[in-house]
Amino acid sequence: MNALLALTLVALTAAPPDTGSPRVQRLAVVVGANRAAPGRTPLRYAHQDAHNVASVLIEAGQFSREDVVVLEDPEPSRVLAALDSRLERLGKEGREGLLLFYYSGHSDERALYPNGQPLELKELRARLEDGRAAVRVGILDACQGGSWTRAKGLTPAAPFAVEVPLGLSSEGSVLLASSTGQEASHETDALRGSFFTHHLVAGLRGAADEGDDGQVTVGEAFAYAQRLTIRDTSLHGEAVQHPSFDLRLRGRQDLPLTRLASASSTLEVKQETGPLQVIQLHSGLVVLEVPEGRRALRMALPVGPYLVRRKTPQGTFARELQVEAGKTVTVHEENLELVGAPGLAAKRYSRPLAATLTTLPAGTHAVRLSMSTGYGQAPQESNSPMPVAYTSPLLLVPGYRVGLTDRLELAVGGLPWLTLSRPVKLSAVIPSPTLSYRLGEAGRAEWVPYASGSANLEFTVFSVSAGLRTRWWLSNSSSVEAGVGVSQSFFTSGFTTSDGATVQPRVKPIPSVGAAYSVTLGEVVTLAVGFSARAAFPEMLVLLPDGTSYVKTGVNAGLSLGGSQGSPFPLLSIHLNEVWSLTGDASVNLPVMGDGTVSTHFAAGVLATF
Repeated sequence: MNALLALTLVALTAAPPDTGSPRVQRLAVVVGANRAAPGRTPLRYAHQDAHNVASVLIEAGQFSREDVVVLEDPEPSRVLAALDSRLERLGKEGREGLLLFYYSGHSDERALYPNGQPLELKELRARLEDGRAAVRVGILDACQGGSWTRAKGLTPAAPFAVEVPLGLSSEGSVLLASSTGQEASHETDALRGSFFTHHLVAGLRGAADEGDDGQVTVGEAFAYAQRLTIRDTSLHGEAVQHPSFDLRLRGRQDLPLTRLASASSTLEVKQETGPLQVIQLHSGLVVLEVPEGRRALRMALPVGPYLVRRKTPQGTFARELQVEAGKTVTVHEENLELVGAPGLAAKRYSRPLAATLTTLPAGTHAVRLSMSTGYGQAPQESNSPMPVAYTSPLLLVPGYRVGLTDRLELAVGGLPWLTLSRPVKLSAVIPSPTLSYRLGEAGRAEWVPYASGSANLEFTVFSVSAGLRTRWWLSNSSSVEAGVGVSQSFFTSGFTTSDGATVQPRVKPIPSVGAAYSVTLGEVVTLAVGFSARAAFPEMLVLLPDGTSYVKTGVNAGLSLGGSQGSPFPLLSIHLNEVWSLTGDASVNLPVMGDGTVSTHFAAGVLATF
């Protein structure tokens, strides 16, 4: 599209301040002209450009819907008549007012071409210099509009104040153009509109709010649209557009164009790094982009579903959300989830497997059923010629996890288990809950503090534990993990030995550390291997039948290697689909100090996430 945008605010003399003046009247005439000018081809998106501008004026620019008229391919006389009627209205009411004119379509150095017919620029300029409106804003989305501004850069003049919201008490001029007079501008199917208008509207919706003050000025909107227009036309256009800017205000204050607090439906974005993109899901269009840097922005958006995303070399992070009428929806960049890597179209699954995530998304359940057994060997005792060896019975053990929110997860252990070896029996203890809360950005650096509790009524012991796990992603499919924790057990009663002594166990806090590496290969197999180390300091008060007593202390320390060590993942997971995975686990426990028992653990099972 030959699309150049010029934003013009023209005024002749300063009006005296009036602190008691009524609310500023804002009127707009918005024109979209797809029909071809002589010797040109028809345009496709000028009507859409016009409706996009009208929408942002109504939703964030404090224009009443009835005061914004949208004309599609009108006769030139109808355009001038619409401007004249609004000037007459402002003159009769005697109120300070703003008249905005927008045009998207063909033009040349002397005329616009609504409905393919010439509208002389001198006729339009006369309306935009009419003093019955305190401020006149002209927006031309057409080619060769740089000659309309005849200037580049910023040219401030004598003092000129503009109150918010557009509390106009004096006059000035601002002129913007999407290219120079010698350049052509373009519309694109990807945006369904022109480059500059698309980015200007996005800026006015809040993406250009550099001051984070909830309003967008003409300078902010131009700087935002200029940067992205040069970028996009460099990538997609035959020639680069160089937007121009000329400010002639009596003072150095900028002119507010939109106030985001006036919008009925808004999206609040809290960005740490960026840049972020906001995509309208029902159209698939990138409606605005948030520049790089730490910032908090409020953006006026129409009601509907959206996707906020950030593209990085490691992959794409995104979150879907619904903008609702009368509400502000907030999204934090750190809450975006890893949804794919470059080359997503070739991926097996449409989203990351829940079985490989650090914590489960809200409302996602994971049920695991495993058969497990083990083998152990204690050191040889003084009265026995052989070491003591034992085999653990074959058990069928369930496990359960659920995402309470996108960050908070509940895991329940200690569920009833079934002994498969003879005699077959069902055993149970009090279920032990573990709460985990994920901090940081999924797919980058994650920190997960956790706390859990358990009880065993058979031995009248209660235990609590807490710790911190961290996960650092090396790529979209591999990560390293580390963690520290501490647990404390409490015995409510002791026991009596065969010789009549009473023993009261005491256990000091048990520290533990661990680390692991996990990788998912081809979205089919996840491998995880790590280690964990812990140390226990048991202490027992022994009361002998003769009334004497003594304290028995010891140290038990061990190192565990294999799956589920330093990581919540088993040694091997085979992902059959997005729901079902087969799991296999193996680990060995080596004594460092203590009784010297060496043990191994083996498990195989199935995991369902849904």
